[in-house]
Amino acid sequence: MKTLIIVSHPEFQDSITQAFLKTSQAELNDVTWHCLDEIYGSDPIDVQAERELLNGADRIIFQFPLYWYSAPASLKIWEDDVLSRAYTYANEEGHLKDKEVGIVTSVGYPKSAFAAGASQSFSISQIMVPYEALAKQAGMKFMKPLVIAQFGYSTDEEKSQLLVDYQMYLTAKYPFSFNERETWMIHQLKKLASGSMKNHQQELDLIIQELETGQDDLNDLKEQINLIRNKEED
Repeated sequence: MKTLIIVSHPEFQDSITQAFLKTSQAELNDVTWHCLDEIYGSDPIDVQAERELLNGADRIIFQFPLYWYSAPASLKIWEDDVLSRAYTYANEEGHLKDKEVGIVTSVGYPKSAFAAGASQSFSISQIMVPYEALAKQAGMKFMKPLVIAQFGYSTDEEKSQLLVDYQMYLTAKYPFSFNERETWMIHQLKKLASGSMKNHQQELDLIIQELETGQDDLNDLKEQINLIRNKEED
């Protein structure tokens, strides 16, 4: 699977959040980091080049800080120029049909602020409805947004968790069921075991073995539950 990250941030060079995310994806295979403000600045967008990137991707991620409950100007301009009706709509040329589209957005408030009765009044899901509508018209699978809240106040532990969540959002099979998350984690650990962490091979092998055993146990449990359900239906 190939993932394209379309980054929109007018001050990307000074953003600690974007710097963290860029570093987090740097060694992932088949992931392309594409920062609109860095590439174009105030220059016109190369529509053909952008469409070629989109056509070659299986998963497209729009990544931006939330500005006035929307994306920054560079992404809005990109949308207007690149996503014409004929190119985008599933019932016309449908170039994006069956691809996945996700949102990674950073906010300056706690996640709890985005709810009815809270300071921001609306949920992130409500704010992202235009992107969900775009996905529907294009025949794309819309992924639940990954929200990064108040990154500057994050602890080291929270940053470590974000790194895992972000890499999973970019590369794991969606939807992220418990089984898929576990499969993805095992795959990542095996990559570490064969790479730069060979000195910790024994510890990594034990962790992988425990995860794989737990995965087998979970599959056995699911089969038993299905058998019970089938007997009840009979």
